[in-house]
Amino acid sequence: MIISGVASIDSLDILQPASLTPEMISELEEGFALLRNAFTKTLVSDEDIAFLSKEWYINVLARIRINAFRVELAGGLYDDLLSSAVASVEAEAAVGNAVYILPSFYNHDCDPNAHIIWIDNADAKLKALRNVEEGEELRICYIDASLDLDARQELLLQGFGFHCNCDRCLQSY
Repeated sequence: MIISGVASIDSLDILQPASLTPEMISELEEGFALLRNAFTKTLVSDEDIAFLSKEWYINVLARIRINAFRVELAGGLYDDLLSSAVASVEAEAAVGNAVYILPSFYNHDCDPNAHIIWIDNADAKLKALRNVEEGEELRICYIDASLDLDARQELLLQGFGFHCNCDRCLQSY
């Protein structure tokens, strides 16, 4: 998108990056080398990829790592969006990952009050899971909320770089 001019080089800078371990950085460096090599082999000009430094690549992927949403689409008719979302997960109907800037700002809660639903064309809609009070922060669950406390904490630490301190987790200690 940057090469074609659709996106600017700093379009993801507003998003928080993931904390990367040395092993993750090493994997990203390998990926960077493969990408640069692929561009060289396809005769993409150096001018077109002047932005593509190792630091830029790692910085962008660190942001994508914790801000990308798994996009799941379920076929068929469902009475409501929540039933559609459940069917998508059960069918493991993931079609990919996408970064949506505004939904990336929703904070995590293991007992969320909202859920992101993906519609047929991969548009995102936010569905309230219960009545939300005026002024209450909308929160989504980044992981499978049915996991036990230890599994949730480990996934959140490894995948998103934080220990969850939501009411549900604090009450479990």
